Amino acid sequence: MRIVIWSGAGLLLLAGLVVAVGLALPAVREGRAEVVIAAAPARILAVIADVEAQTEWRQGILAVERTAEGWVEVTARGERISFVTEVMGEARIRLRFASDAGYSGVWEAELSPDAGGTRIAVVERAEIPSLPGRILARLFFDPEAFATMYLAALRARVEG
Repeated sequence: MRIVIWSGAGLLLLAGLVVAVGLALPAVREGRAEVVIAAAPARILAVIADVEAQTEWRQGILAVERTAEGWVEVTARGERISFVTEVMGEARIRLRFASDAGYSGVWEAELSPDAGGTRIAVVERAEIPSLPGRILARLFFDPEAFATMYLAALRARVEG
């Protein structure tokens, strides 16, 4: 009987710890990165806007499905992320996204002339309402590293 009581107390303590840590973490995470790509903004925009071709140059994207509102990316983990375009221009891109994993947010890119081509700076802000999700996101996802990897793949596709 003591084992059951101690096990129950341990589970309650663990649940309380998850809640406390989750509440202490901010709901919004942000990743930023920038790079200069040796191409005109129109070429970069064309590659980004060709969402069906992203399976060819973005690691971890298995499929892209067009929808009436935008498109859905299906990741290698089976996650489905829906995107809706708010702005798609040569100077600025803004997309809203929502994942079936429980987070949502905004992806923005600013494109500006640079001596070597075009400087593209991206910012991704994701809101994670779930307390356990906030903890898992901190442990297993680095939004800045993700933004950097995206831009490296974009650069390779545009310049290659």
